[in-house]
Amino acid sequence: MNKISFFATIALVLASSVTSAATLIDKVIAIVEEDVITERELEARKQLIRVELTQAKRNLPDDATLHRQVLETMIRDSILLQEARSRGLKITEGQLNQAMQKISRDNNMNLTEFRKVLIAKDIDYEKYRETLRKELIVSSLQRQYTARTASVSEQEVDEFLRRTDDDSTEYEYKLAHILISLPDAASPEQVSKAQDKASGILSRLNQGANFEKLANENSGGSNALRGGDLGWRNKAEIPSLFTDAVLPMKPGEYAGPFRSASGYHIVFLADRKNAQQVLTQQIRSRHILLRPNEILSEEDAKLRLIELRQRILEGEEFDRLANLYSVDYGSGAEGGDIGWMGEGDTAKEYAQTVALLEIGKISQPFRSQFGWHIVEVTGRRTIDETSESKREKIYSQLLRQKQREVFNVWQNRLRDEAYIVIPDA
Repeated sequence: MNKISFFATIALVLASSVTSAATLIDKVIAIVEEDVITERELEARKQLIRVELTQAKRNLPDDATLHRQVLETMIRDSILLQEARSRGLKITEGQLNQAMQKISRDNNMNLTEFRKVLIAKDIDYEKYRETLRKELIVSSLQRQYTARTASVSEQEVDEFLRRTDDDSTEYEYKLAHILISLPDAASPEQVSKAQDKASGILSRLNQGANFEKLANENSGGSNALRGGDLGWRNKAEIPSLFTDAVLPMKPGEYAGPFRSASGYHIVFLADRKNAQQVLTQQIRSRHILLRPNEILSEEDAKLRLIELRQRILEGEEFDRLANLYSVDYGSGAEGGDIGWMGEGDTAKEYAQTVALLEIGKISQPFRSQFGWHIVEVTGRRTIDETSESKREKIYSQLLRQKQREVFNVWQNRLRDEAYIVIPDA
């Protein structure tokens, strides 16, 4: 979702919840362990999905499908939040404020401006913060769980490279899937029923049925209402179950069913494109850092650097003075050299200074969060990160995909074991 539509979505959803409050009896729709889901909450979430799907130009499912899929999503969210509470996971006010500030920056505003925009759109600012807090808690739970349960060995990287590393073009793959869910320790009857359902879906696809519509109606995956969309994936981020099937596929083709711990999957290749070349500008520089303290005032630090700069201009060696005077002891031992750095690798003031500095020139003293600096740019280069550190990238992509897989399996297990009552059902 882009930044503008994000605002519109939240505005409509929260506005709908206000309207619903006036027209709905807030009855209990589901009991989930120690939590309840009310009709107001369900209607607000359904409106959110309607807006998201409309903005994404996706087909809206019928009301019954929307109700069933959204309720299932809310049940799963409730289970995860209760699990997080039981583990003592919390998001502090400071962490929440940092997240709010990041959203503000992403929308080219400061936090005060962002808050005013929300209020102007009749969005309850505190409710917005609490919604974000819940998302952060679930993300924290996912990180905690996968840190202990998901890992990638060097042998797995070797095996992946052996299977897939040829001279063909590197692609990114836009995938969707349909999951026919199975519980843990599924009975033979449940397995047989899921197989029949998957076979029926494949038969309908062979007859020209729309994959997105079938995913809306039948998938047990968390992205069912988005047509089973898994988004764009690099080769190593394709679910391991599908990798060998997907790589030779052409857009519009599908394959399956594949059996996993979660159930049966049918995968669809919606699109494929060449992986974009990533060119990164890097600057190499060296600096002398002085940090004000009880003895050295701000003004004295600045004046000391003016003096050192003049000595360098008159012929003294930069690296010797950095070694003698810089309080960045790591780079000072290397003559002030901090190596090759890309955008975002250094303090903002440092990056802005070196960006405007010619090679071989010495900057005037400037202040950053670390203290006062003078800096010299010693080199500039452009590197192709598409082909750099290929093994490290494959490792990271495989790890991200394994984290998704183990978290989904665990999430399904929690769902199977939870105490859930849906009165109307």
